[in-house]
Amino acid sequence: MTGSQSPLTVTFWGVRGSTPVPGPNTARYGGNTPCVEVRAGDSILVLDAGTGIQSFGREMRESTDEPVKLDLFLTHTHWDHIQGLPFFQLAYDPRNEINIIGPKRDGASLIDCLERQMLPPNFPVPFSLLQGVKSVTEIGAGESMTFGAATVTAQFLNHPNESMGYRIDCGDKSLAYCLDHEHGDSEEIHSGLAALAKNTDMLVFDAAYSDEEYPSFRGWGHSTWQEGYKTAQALDVQTLALAGFNPGVVDTDLDAIKAQVDELPGAVVIATEGQTHTL
Repeated sequence: MTGSQSPLTVTFWGVRGSTPVPGPNTARYGGNTPCVEVRAGDSILVLDAGTGIQSFGREMRESTDEPVKLDLFLTHTHWDHIQGLPFFQLAYDPRNEINIIGPKRDGASLIDCLERQMLPPNFPVPFSLLQGVKSVTEIGAGESMTFGAATVTAQFLNHPNESMGYRIDCGDKSLAYCLDHEHGDSEEIHSGLAALAKNTDMLVFDAAYSDEEYPSFRGWGHSTWQEGYKTAQALDVQTLALAGFNPGVVDTDLDAIKAQVDELPGAVVIATEGQTHTL
C-alpha cells in the first residue's frame, strides 16, 4: 500500500467531519468521516475510526489474509470519529491484534464510551464481539507511547468534550494530527497544538470552515483553512494537509480552496481519500 523506503507514510481514508457525505458532489475528494493510516517503520498506526476505516479495512484484507497487528488512536469519542468501528471488518477477526488508544478524561472511560455506542436499541451487535480488539488503553496529555521505531505523543486541543491531538515521530520524520480543534481569538497558538506541530513534516489540520463562514460556527470546536495556513507557517511545518471538511463543503468548494493555497508560499494539500503522502 505504501511501497516506500521512507520511515513515515500517510494515507487518507476519511476526510470529512460530522457526518459522511457520499454522492457525486463529493466523489473526487471523498465523503467519509475521519480515518488516516500511518505506516511508521514496521508499525501500522491508524488515526480515528470514522466511516473511512471501512475502506482501510477492505484494502488491508485485499492485500493480505495474514493476521493484522495495528494500533488505533482515537482523538475523542464524538460519533464521527468512532462510527466506523462497529463496521470495521478487521475488528471481528480474532486472529488480529487491534489495540485501541484514546484520551484519558474525567467522567466516562474510553471503553465505556465505545461499548455504549453498540448497545441496543441503537445497535444489535455488542462491543464484546469485536474479538480482534485486544486492548483499550487511555493516554493523557503530555504522555508518549512507543511502537517499534515510532513514538506517539498526545496533547489536548480546543474542542468540546476535549479532543486529543497526536504527534508521530519515526526516524527523522514527523506527523501532527490535529482534528478537531478551534483556534482562539488571539494570535497566540494553542499550547497543545504548538507542542504537537512545531517543525513537523506534515500537519493534518481542522479545516471545517473558511474565515468567512466561521462566525456562524464560533464555539463549535472547529477551525478554518486560513487559520491552518497561518499556524503551519508560524510553526515551520513542511506540509499542511487540510482535512475535517464540513459536510456542506463539496468538491467545487475544495477546488476553489486549492486554487487559493496553490498561490501561497509553502506546501499545502487538500486531504483526499485514497491519497498517500511519503514524508
